[in-house]
Amino acid sequence: MAAGTIVTLSSQQQLLERLLHLARLDHELALVSGPKGAGKSTLAGLLAQQSDLLTPVVLDARLITSQTVFREALLEQWFPGAVFDADDLLVDSVTRLQPAAAGKRLLVVDNAQWLTDPQLQELASMSLALLPEQRPFMVLLGLPSWASGVRSLLQTQQMPVLELEVPELSEEDKVQLCTLCDIAPADDLLAGLRYPGDLTSGTEVSMKTPEYRQWLEQKPVKILLTGLILIGLGIVIALLVGKDTPPAQVSQPFQAEPLPAEPAPALTLPAEPAQPSAGSETKAGSLVSDWPVEPLPESPTVSPQVVASPDDSSKERVVIDDEVVSQLMQRKTVTAVKEQVASKPQNTQPKTTDTRMALSKKEAGHYTLQLMASRDQGALNQLVSRHRLSPAWVYSRTLNGQPWYVLVHGDFASAEQARAAIGSLPAELRAAKPWPKPFGQVQKEATP
Repeated sequence: MAAGTIVTLSSQQQLLERLLHLARLDHELALVSGPKGAGKSTLAGLLAQQSDLLTPVVLDARLITSQTVFREALLEQWFPGAVFDADDLLVDSVTRLQPAAAGKRLLVVDNAQWLTDPQLQELASMSLALLPEQRPFMVLLGLPSWASGVRSLLQTQQMPVLELEVPELSEEDKVQLCTLCDIAPADDLLAGLRYPGDLTSGTEVSMKTPEYRQWLEQKPVKILLTGLILIGLGIVIALLVGKDTPPAQVSQPFQAEPLPAEPAPALTLPAEPAQPSAGSETKAGSLVSDWPVEPLPESPTVSPQVVASPDDSSKERVVIDDEVVSQLMQRKTVTAVKEQVASKPQNTQPKTTDTRMALSKKEAGHYTLQLMASRDQGALNQLVSRHRLSPAWVYSRTLNGQPWYVLVHGDFASAEQARAAIGSLPAELRAAKPWPKPFGQVQKEATP
Protein backbone atom coordinates (compact mmCIF):
# COMPACT_ATOMS: atom_id res chain seq x y z
CA MET A 1 0.00 0.00 0.00
CA ALA A 2 1.36 3.45 -0.94
CA ALA A 3 2.30 5.76 1.92
CA GLY A 4 -0.43 8.23 2.80
CA THR A 5 -3.27 6.14 1.31
CA ILE A 6 -6.59 6.77 3.08
CA VAL A 7 -8.23 3.52 4.12
CA THR A 8 -11.89 3.57 5.14
CA LEU A 9 -12.48 0.78 7.65
CA SER A 10 -15.87 -0.36 8.88
CA SER A 11 -15.16 0.66 12.50
CA GLN A 12 -14.18 4.16 11.41
CA GLN A 13 -17.16 4.37 9.05
CA GLN A 14 -19.58 3.83 11.92
CA LEU A 15 -18.05 6.70 13.91
CA LEU A 16 -18.01 8.88 10.80
CA GLU A 17 -21.71 8.33 10.11
CA ARG A 18 -22.53 9.21 13.70
CA LEU A 19 -20.62 12.48 13.48
CA LEU A 20 -22.33 13.35 10.20
CA HIS A 21 -25.69 12.71 11.84
CA LEU A 22 -24.78 15.00 14.76
CA ALA A 23 -23.72 17.70 12.29
CA ARG A 24 -27.21 17.75 10.77
CA LEU A 25 -28.77 18.21 14.20
CA ASP A 26 -28.42 21.21 16.51
CA HIS A 27 -25.49 19.73 18.39
CA GLU A 28 -22.56 22.08 18.95
CA LEU A 29 -19.46 20.23 20.16
CA ALA A 30 -18.11 16.67 20.07
CA LEU A 31 -14.87 15.43 21.63
CA VAL A 32 -13.35 12.45 19.81
CA SER A 33 -10.53 10.76 21.73
CA GLY A 34 -8.22 7.95 20.74
CA PRO A 35 -4.61 6.87 21.22
CA LYS A 36 -1.81 7.68 18.81
CA GLY A 37 -2.29 5.80 15.56
CA ALA A 38 -6.06 5.35 15.96
CA GLY A 39 -6.74 7.14 12.65
CA LYS A 40 -8.05 10.45 13.99
CA SER A 41 -6.46 12.51 11.20
CA THR A 42 -8.00 10.25 8.58
CA LEU A 43 -11.36 10.61 10.30
CA ALA A 44 -11.02 14.42 10.31
CA GLY A 45 -10.39 14.48 6.54
CA LEU A 46 -13.33 12.19 5.77
CA LEU A 47 -15.65 14.24 7.96
CA ALA A 48 -14.76 17.46 6.11
CA GLN A 49 -15.21 15.77 2.72
CA GLN A 50 -18.59 14.19 3.38
CA SER A 51 -20.21 16.92 5.47
CA ASP A 52 -22.88 19.09 3.82
CA LEU A 53 -22.28 22.07 6.18
CA LEU A 54 -20.91 25.38 4.92
CA THR A 55 -17.16 25.91 4.50
CA PRO A 56 -15.80 22.93 6.49
CA VAL A 57 -12.48 23.87 8.09
CA VAL A 58 -9.84 21.38 9.31
CA LEU A 59 -7.14 22.87 11.57
CA ASP A 60 -4.05 21.16 12.97
CA ALA A 61 -3.59 22.54 16.47
CA ARG A 62 0.15 21.82 16.34
CA LEU A 63 0.54 24.61 13.76
CA ILE A 64 -1.34 27.21 15.85
CA THR A 65 1.37 29.23 17.58
CA SER A 66 -0.67 32.13 18.96
CA GLN A 67 -4.18 33.45 19.45
CA THR A 68 -3.78 35.70 16.40
CA VAL A 69 -2.77 32.79 14.14
CA PHE A 70 -5.74 30.79 15.45
CA ARG A 71 -8.24 33.56 14.58
CA GLU A 72 -6.71 34.23 11.16
CA ALA A 73 -6.71 30.54 10.16
CA LEU A 74 -10.37 30.15 11.13
CA LEU A 75 -11.84 33.42 9.84
CA GLU A 76 -10.01 33.36 6.49
CA GLN A 77 -11.63 30.01 5.64
CA TRP A 78 -15.05 30.65 7.15
CA PHE A 79 -15.41 34.09 5.53
CA PRO A 80 -13.23 34.21 2.37
CA GLY A 81 -12.37 37.74 1.28
CA ALA A 82 -13.82 39.37 4.40
CA VAL A 83 -11.98 42.19 6.20
CA PHE A 84 -11.32 41.60 9.89
CA ASP A 85 -8.84 42.43 12.61
CA ALA A 86 -7.11 39.36 14.04
CA ASP A 87 -6.53 41.23 17.31
CA ASP A 88 -10.29 41.47 17.89
CA LEU A 89 -12.05 38.77 19.88
CA LEU A 90 -13.37 35.87 17.83
CA VAL A 91 -16.93 36.43 19.04
CA ASP A 92 -16.88 40.06 17.84
CA SER A 93 -15.56 39.20 14.37
CA VAL A 94 -17.94 36.26 13.82
CA THR A 95 -20.95 38.26 15.09
CA ARG A 96 -20.15 41.03 12.61
CA LEU A 97 -19.40 38.79 9.60
CA GLN A 98 -22.04 36.08 10.15
CA PRO A 99 -25.10 38.07 8.88
CA ALA A 100 -23.47 38.59 5.47
CA ALA A 101 -22.81 34.84 5.05
CA ALA A 102 -25.46 33.09 7.14
CA GLY A 103 -25.44 29.34 7.63
CA LYS A 104 -24.18 26.59 9.89
CA ARG A 105 -20.47 25.86 9.57
CA LEU A 106 -18.15 22.99 10.47
CA LEU A 107 -14.89 23.20 12.43
CA VAL A 108 -12.65 20.13 12.86
CA VAL A 109 -9.52 20.50 15.00
CA ASP A 110 -7.01 17.66 14.80
CA ASN A 111 -4.40 17.15 17.56
CA ALA A 112 -6.64 19.27 19.76
CA GLN A 113 -4.53 18.52 22.84
CA TRP A 114 -2.28 21.34 21.57
CA LEU A 115 -5.05 23.93 22.02
CA THR A 116 -4.59 26.30 24.95
CA ASP A 117 -7.29 27.03 27.52
CA PRO A 118 -7.85 30.61 26.19
CA GLN A 119 -8.42 29.19 22.69
CA LEU A 120 -10.95 26.65 23.98
CA GLN A 121 -12.74 29.30 26.04
CA GLU A 122 -12.89 31.63 23.04
CA LEU A 123 -14.47 28.88 20.90
CA ALA A 124 -17.08 28.29 23.59
CA SER A 125 -17.83 32.03 23.98
CA MET A 126 -18.21 32.43 20.22
CA SER A 127 -20.64 29.50 19.95
CA LEU A 128 -22.81 30.61 22.86
CA ALA A 129 -23.02 34.19 21.55
CA LEU A 130 -24.56 33.10 18.21
CA LEU A 131 -28.13 32.09 17.53
CA PRO A 132 -28.80 28.32 17.81
CA GLU A 133 -29.30 27.93 14.05
CA GLN A 134 -26.02 29.76 13.36
CA ARG A 135 -23.79 27.96 15.87
CA PRO A 136 -21.07 25.89 14.16
CA PHE A 137 -20.65 22.17 14.71
CA MET A 138 -17.18 21.70 16.24
CA VAL A 139 -15.32 18.39 16.44
CA LEU A 140 -12.11 18.25 18.52
CA LEU A 141 -9.91 15.16 18.14
CA GLY A 142 -7.21 14.40 20.70
CA LEU A 143 -5.70 11.91 23.11
CA PRO A 144 -7.79 10.18 25.83
CA SER A 145 -5.82 11.85 28.64
CA TRP A 146 -6.74 15.26 27.20
CA ALA A 147 -10.48 14.68 26.73
CA SER A 148 -11.45 14.50 30.40
CA GLY A 149 -9.77 17.81 31.29
CA VAL A 150 -11.31 19.61 28.30
CA ARG A 151 -14.77 18.34 29.16
CA SER A 152 -14.52 19.85 32.64
CA LEU A 153 -13.24 23.17 31.27
CA LEU A 154 -16.02 23.52 28.69
CA GLN A 155 -18.74 22.53 31.12
CA THR A 156 -17.75 25.49 33.31
CA GLN A 157 -18.54 27.66 30.26
CA GLN A 158 -22.07 26.15 30.12
CA MET A 159 -21.11 24.43 26.85
CA PRO A 160 -22.84 21.09 26.12
CA VAL A 161 -20.24 18.46 25.25
CA LEU A 162 -20.60 14.99 23.69
CA GLU A 163 -17.59 12.70 24.17
CA LEU A 164 -16.86 9.85 21.71
CA GLU A 165 -14.05 7.31 21.45
CA VAL A 166 -12.41 5.89 18.34
CA PRO A 167 -13.34 2.17 18.32
CA GLU A 168 -10.76 -0.55 17.99
CA LEU A 169 -10.40 -2.50 14.72
CA SER A 170 -12.78 -5.36 14.11
CA GLU A 171 -11.48 -8.73 12.92
CA GLU A 172 -12.64 -7.90 9.41
CA ASP A 173 -10.78 -4.59 9.54
CA LYS A 174 -7.57 -6.29 10.68
CA VAL A 175 -7.60 -8.72 7.77
CA GLN A 176 -8.43 -5.94 5.31
CA LEU A 177 -5.61 -3.76 6.63
CA CYS A 178 -3.05 -6.58 6.43
CA THR A 179 -4.12 -7.34 2.87
CA LEU A 180 -3.69 -3.73 1.78
CA CYS A 181 -0.23 -3.61 3.37
CA ASP A 182 0.85 -6.95 1.74
CA ILE A 183 1.37 -8.53 5.16
CA ALA A 184 0.35 -12.08 5.98
CA PRO A 185 -2.46 -11.97 8.57
CA ALA A 186 -0.84 -14.26 11.15
CA ASP A 187 -2.73 -15.03 14.35
CA ASP A 188 -0.13 -13.45 16.64
CA LEU A 189 -0.11 -10.30 14.51
CA LEU A 190 -3.89 -10.00 14.52
CA ALA A 191 -4.02 -10.51 18.29
CA GLY A 192 -1.80 -7.48 18.98
CA LEU A 193 -3.41 -5.25 16.31
CA ARG A 194 -5.84 -2.76 17.86
CA TYR A 195 -5.53 0.39 15.72
CA PRO A 196 -4.21 1.13 12.21
CA GLY A 197 -1.12 2.80 13.63
CA ASP A 198 -0.03 -0.49 15.22
CA LEU A 199 0.59 -1.92 11.74
CA THR A 200 1.66 0.96 9.51
CA SER A 201 2.44 4.64 9.79
CA GLY A 202 1.28 5.28 6.26
CA THR A 203 -2.43 4.92 7.08
CA GLU A 204 -2.55 8.27 8.89
CA VAL A 205 -0.81 11.19 7.25
CA SER A 206 -0.11 13.03 10.49
CA MET A 207 1.91 10.05 11.79
CA LYS A 208 4.01 9.69 8.65
CA THR A 209 7.71 10.48 9.16
CA PRO A 210 8.70 13.35 6.86
CA GLU A 211 10.82 12.31 3.86
CA TYR A 212 13.69 14.64 4.78
CA ARG A 213 13.88 13.01 8.22
CA GLN A 214 14.02 9.54 6.68
CA TRP A 215 16.80 10.75 4.39
CA LEU A 216 18.79 12.18 7.31
CA GLU A 217 18.53 8.91 9.22
CA GLN A 218 20.44 6.99 6.53
CA LYS A 219 23.97 6.06 7.64
CA PRO A 220 25.91 7.26 4.53
CA VAL A 221 24.21 10.62 4.75
CA LYS A 222 25.12 10.96 8.41
CA ILE A 223 28.80 10.20 7.62
CA LEU A 224 28.83 12.74 4.78
CA LEU A 225 27.24 15.48 6.90
CA THR A 226 29.67 14.81 9.75
CA GLY A 227 32.63 15.15 7.37
CA LEU A 228 31.33 18.41 5.94
CA ILE A 229 30.82 19.82 9.44
CA LEU A 230 34.41 18.91 10.44
CA ILE A 231 35.84 20.50 7.27
CA GLY A 232 33.87 23.67 7.92
CA LEU A 233 35.11 23.85 11.52
CA GLY A 234 38.70 23.45 10.29
CA ILE A 235 38.34 26.33 7.85
CA VAL A 236 36.88 28.58 10.54
CA ILE A 237 39.67 27.77 12.98
CA ALA A 238 42.31 28.46 10.30
CA LEU A 239 40.77 31.85 9.57
CA LEU A 240 40.65 32.75 13.25
CA VAL A 241 44.30 31.73 13.81
CA GLY A 242 45.37 33.74 10.74
CA LYS A 243 43.80 36.88 12.17
CA ASP A 244 46.00 36.66 15.31
CA THR A 245 49.30 36.85 13.30
CA PRO A 246 50.82 40.35 13.71
CA PRO A 247 51.22 42.24 10.42
CA ALA A 248 54.71 42.86 8.98
CA GLN A 249 56.42 46.18 9.77
CA VAL A 250 56.50 48.63 6.85
CA SER A 251 59.34 51.12 6.62
CA GLN A 252 58.90 54.79 5.72
CA PRO A 253 61.61 55.55 3.07
CA PHE A 254 60.55 59.21 2.62
CA GLN A 255 60.95 60.21 6.28
CA ALA A 256 64.38 61.73 6.78
CA GLU A 257 64.32 61.53 10.55
CA PRO A 258 61.81 60.11 13.08
CA LEU A 259 59.38 62.39 14.79
CA PRO A 260 60.23 63.33 18.35
CA ALA A 261 58.84 61.05 21.03
CA GLU A 262 57.86 63.93 23.28
CA PRO A 263 55.16 66.42 22.21
CA ALA A 264 56.40 69.77 20.99
CA PRO A 265 55.95 72.69 23.34
CA ALA A 266 52.91 74.85 22.82
CA LEU A 267 53.43 77.70 20.46
CA THR A 268 52.69 81.08 22.04
CA LEU A 269 51.58 83.67 19.53
CA PRO A 270 52.24 87.33 20.14
CA ALA A 271 49.52 89.89 20.42
CA GLU A 272 50.18 91.05 16.87
CA PRO A 273 51.20 88.67 14.06
CA ALA A 274 54.93 88.70 13.47
CA GLN A 275 56.56 88.39 10.09
CA PRO A 276 58.01 84.90 9.62
CA SER A 277 61.72 84.75 9.14
CA ALA A 278 63.32 83.13 6.14
CA GLY A 279 65.03 80.52 8.25
CA SER A 280 61.83 79.34 9.84
CA GLU A 281 60.28 78.65 6.41
CA THR A 282 62.96 76.17 5.42
CA LYS A 283 63.43 74.41 8.71
CA ALA A 284 62.36 70.72 8.47
CA GLY A 285 59.84 69.39 10.93
CA SER A 286 58.56 72.82 12.03
CA LEU A 287 55.14 72.82 13.67
CA VAL A 288 52.49 75.09 12.19
CA SER A 289 49.16 75.86 13.88
CA ASP A 290 46.15 77.78 12.64
CA TRP A 291 45.52 81.27 13.83
CA PRO A 292 43.27 81.05 16.91
CA VAL A 293 39.69 82.08 16.28
CA GLU A 294 38.54 84.62 18.79
CA PRO A 295 34.91 84.38 19.92
CA LEU A 296 32.58 87.15 18.91
CA PRO A 297 31.63 89.58 21.69
CA GLU A 298 28.20 89.34 23.23
CA SER A 299 27.58 93.05 22.65
CA PRO A 300 29.39 95.51 20.39
CA THR A 301 32.08 97.66 21.95
CA VAL A 302 31.50 101.32 21.31
CA SER A 303 34.46 103.63 21.75
CA PRO A 304 33.77 107.35 21.85
CA GLN A 305 36.47 109.53 20.35
CA VAL A 306 36.78 113.33 20.20
CA VAL A 307 37.52 114.32 16.64
CA ALA A 308 38.33 117.79 15.61
CA SER A 309 35.78 119.41 13.33
CA PRO A 310 36.15 122.69 11.42
CA ASP A 311 32.69 123.88 12.35
CA ASP A 312 32.09 122.40 15.81
CA SER A 313 35.04 120.99 17.71
CA SER A 314 33.19 120.61 21.01
CA LYS A 315 30.89 117.70 19.88
CA GLU A 316 31.69 113.98 20.22
CA ARG A 317 31.48 111.47 17.39
CA VAL A 318 30.83 107.78 17.96
CA VAL A 319 33.01 105.63 15.71
CA ILE A 320 31.82 101.99 15.31
CA ASP A 321 33.98 99.41 13.58
CA ASP A 322 32.69 97.67 10.43
CA GLU A 323 32.83 94.28 12.22
CA VAL A 324 30.53 95.54 14.96
CA VAL A 325 28.01 96.82 12.40
CA SER A 326 27.94 93.44 10.68
CA GLN A 327 27.20 91.72 14.00
CA LEU A 328 24.33 94.09 14.69
CA MET A 329 22.79 93.43 11.27
CA GLN A 330 23.05 89.65 11.74
CA ARG A 331 21.37 89.80 15.14
CA LYS A 332 18.57 91.91 13.72
CA THR A 333 17.95 89.33 10.97
CA VAL A 334 17.85 86.42 13.45
CA THR A 335 15.42 88.32 15.68
CA ALA A 336 13.10 88.96 12.73
CA VAL A 337 13.08 85.27 11.76
CA LYS A 338 12.23 84.25 15.31
CA GLU A 339 9.34 86.71 15.41
CA GLN A 340 7.96 85.31 12.13
CA VAL A 341 8.10 81.74 13.46
CA ALA A 342 6.39 82.76 16.69
CA SER A 343 3.64 84.60 14.79
CA LYS A 344 2.63 81.50 12.71
CA PRO A 345 -0.67 79.87 13.79
CA GLN A 346 -0.27 76.73 15.83
CA ASN A 347 -1.84 73.41 14.85
CA THR A 348 -5.19 73.18 16.54
CA GLN A 349 -5.57 69.43 15.98
CA PRO A 350 -6.17 67.54 19.24
CA LYS A 351 -3.11 65.85 20.66
CA THR A 352 -2.89 62.07 20.83
CA THR A 353 -2.47 62.25 24.60
CA ASP A 354 -5.71 64.22 24.91
CA THR A 355 -7.60 61.61 22.86
CA ARG A 356 -6.22 58.75 24.96
CA MET A 357 -7.12 60.60 28.16
CA ALA A 358 -10.66 61.18 26.92
CA LEU A 359 -11.07 57.50 25.98
CA SER A 360 -9.63 56.32 29.29
CA LYS A 361 -12.44 58.11 31.15
CA LYS A 362 -15.16 56.12 29.35
CA GLU A 363 -16.92 53.18 30.97
CA ALA A 364 -15.21 49.96 29.84
CA GLY A 365 -18.58 48.21 29.59
CA HIS A 366 -20.08 50.85 27.29
CA TYR A 367 -19.92 50.56 23.50
CA THR A 368 -18.91 52.84 20.65
CA LEU A 369 -19.17 52.48 16.87
CA GLN A 370 -15.99 51.80 14.91
CA LEU A 371 -16.65 53.67 11.68
CA MET A 372 -13.42 53.27 9.79
CA ALA A 373 -9.68 52.53 10.04
CA SER A 374 -7.02 54.06 7.81
CA ARG A 375 -3.35 54.89 7.58
CA ASP A 376 -4.26 58.54 6.81
CA GLN A 377 -5.17 60.38 9.99
CA GLY A 378 -6.06 63.52 8.06
CA ALA A 379 -8.73 61.70 6.02
CA LEU A 380 -10.45 60.50 9.21
CA ASN A 381 -10.37 64.00 10.71
CA GLN A 382 -11.99 65.32 7.51
CA LEU A 383 -14.82 62.80 7.92
CA VAL A 384 -15.42 64.02 11.46
CA SER A 385 -15.58 67.64 10.28
CA ARG A 386 -17.66 66.96 7.15
CA HIS A 387 -20.38 64.97 8.95
CA ARG A 388 -20.10 66.92 12.23
CA LEU A 389 -19.65 63.79 14.29
CA SER A 390 -19.88 64.34 18.03
CA PRO A 391 -18.61 62.77 20.11
CA ALA A 392 -15.90 61.20 17.92
CA TRP A 393 -12.31 60.20 18.51
CA VAL A 394 -9.41 59.26 16.22
CA TYR A 395 -6.82 57.19 18.05
CA SER A 396 -3.65 55.48 16.84
CA ARG A 397 -2.73 51.83 17.21
CA THR A 398 -0.11 49.45 15.81
CA LEU A 399 -1.15 46.48 13.66
CA ASN A 400 1.41 44.02 12.26
CA GLY A 401 4.13 46.57 12.98
CA GLN A 402 2.38 49.32 10.97
CA PRO A 403 0.71 52.50 12.35
CA TRP A 404 -3.06 52.69 11.87
CA TYR A 405 -5.68 55.27 12.88
CA VAL A 406 -9.18 54.26 13.99
CA LEU A 407 -12.29 56.49 13.97
CA VAL A 408 -14.93 55.73 16.63
CA HIS A 409 -18.15 57.60 17.28
CA GLY A 410 -20.68 57.73 20.09
CA ASP A 411 -21.06 56.39 23.62
CA PHE A 412 -23.77 53.75 24.11
CA ALA A 413 -24.75 51.72 27.14
CA SER A 414 -25.10 48.45 25.20
CA ALA A 415 -24.26 46.85 21.88
CA GLU A 416 -27.94 46.91 20.88
CA GLN A 417 -28.10 50.71 21.28
CA ALA A 418 -24.93 51.05 19.22
CA ARG A 419 -26.37 48.90 16.39
CA ALA A 420 -29.60 50.93 16.42
CA ALA A 421 -27.57 54.14 15.93
CA ILE A 422 -26.04 52.83 12.69
CA GLY A 423 -29.26 53.63 10.79
CA SER A 424 -28.96 57.34 11.60
CA LEU A 425 -25.44 57.65 10.15
CA PRO A 426 -24.84 59.20 6.69
CA ALA A 427 -24.76 56.83 3.71
CA GLU A 428 -21.02 57.32 3.30
CA LEU A 429 -20.37 56.02 6.81
CA ARG A 430 -22.93 53.21 6.62
CA ALA A 431 -21.17 51.89 3.49
CA ALA A 432 -18.07 51.23 5.64
CA LYS A 433 -20.12 48.71 7.69
CA PRO A 434 -19.59 50.15 11.19
CA TRP A 435 -19.86 47.78 14.11
CA PRO A 436 -20.12 48.04 17.92
CA LYS A 437 -16.89 47.94 19.88
CA PRO A 438 -16.50 47.93 23.69
CA PHE A 439 -14.68 50.90 25.16
CA GLY A 440 -12.59 48.42 27.13
CA GLN A 441 -11.15 47.10 23.89
CA VAL A 442 -10.65 50.63 22.53
CA GLN A 443 -8.75 51.65 25.69
CA LYS A 444 -6.55 48.56 25.34
CA GLU A 445 -5.76 49.36 21.70
CA ALA A 446 -5.12 53.06 22.34
CA THR A 447 -2.65 52.35 25.15
CA PRO A 448 0.88 52.92 23.79
